[in-house]
Amino acid sequence: MCKYLLVLLWLVCPTVFAGEAPVVSVVLAGSAIQVDSSIALPVQTCAAYALLTNYDGLPQFIPGLLQSHSERLAPDRVRVMQVGEVQVFIFRVRMQSLLDMQEVPDKHIRFRQIAGDFVSYDGSWDFSANAAGTQLDYHATLSFKPYVPLLLARSILVQDVQQKFVSIAREVEARKHRGALHCLQAAASGAGGGDEN
Repeated sequence: MCKYLLVLLWLVCPTVFAGEAPVVSVVLAGSAIQVDSSIALPVQTCAAYALLTNYDGLPQFIPGLLQSHSERLAPDRVRVMQVGEVQVFIFRVRMQSLLDMQEVPDKHIRFRQIAGDFVSYDGSWDFSANAAGTQLDYHATLSFKPYVPLLLARSILVQDVQQKFVSIAREVEARKHRGALHCLQAAASGAGGGDEN
């Protein structure tokens, strides 16, 4: 039971960055948990998209994500294997997930777990321009083993998502100061969206 609760905490957290605290909603829906979050980012939409599709580089700034390896299957499709570790109280558990990503450049990243510890895990990142630069919306639905305590998971998720966003926001600020946060041309991005470091 503990194993599935802990992997839930790792996988549900969206890989986003921000200069302010995000809006986070974690709702119980029968045997599933629905997560929705949004944030205004002070960068161009293409820059936000380029950062989030640099799948191999995500462990450099996302807490708890130990490995992320991508394989481009088509111009708009990537398979990503991720290994993460979470800590809740005194427990540390390492888990992995294989995700199928469908990309629409600068618009959407839709994902679906094809192997892992959840019964199902799918959702999207949606990008749109706004006055601040980019509106980033994240939506995910997870269903998992029936013995996972949903109320406890919901309570922990709200705090955990906020903490990860703060860490990612710091990385964005550091990249902006180095001039390393920018748009990548599609022809030069390569597998996994390219490297922005």
